[in-house]
Amino acid sequence: MKGKESIKTIDDIIKTFYDEFGSITNKFVIITLKLDEAKNLKEKYLSHPGVYVWYNFKKGPIKVGRHLINARRRALEHIRDNTAGIMKAICEDKDTILILFNVKDQKDIHWVAALEIFLEKSINPLIKSNRLG
Repeated sequence: MKGKESIKTIDDIIKTFYDEFGSITNKFVIITLKLDEAKNLKEKYLSHPGVYVWYNFKKGPIKVGRHLINARRRALEHIRDNTAGIMKAICEDKDTILILFNVKDQKDIHWVAALEIFLEKSINPLIKSNRLG
């Protein structure tokens, strides 16, 4: 696993995922979206269970989370709820994108929890998850 200091780019995050999850990465689809696309795009796997990463090109990883039904919907709720008092402004910044690591098949949702924990610990997001301590 890469050290927290070395995770700086989207490519680093995706490479970290491939390095750690290797043979099961084919169970996931990675989708990278701008905010307007995240709200409006209709695409296969977009509303599946998965892990989301809000990423800002100036600040780096902002927030990691998961949802066992619809990761995109949960990621967008952080804007509505203004998580940590900063998510609304950061996510509406044109330099912020949403990265989804969604499972292709519902039977693989157990990997979602593992990936969330792994990414939270390895990419050091600005806003930490309370559930991981």
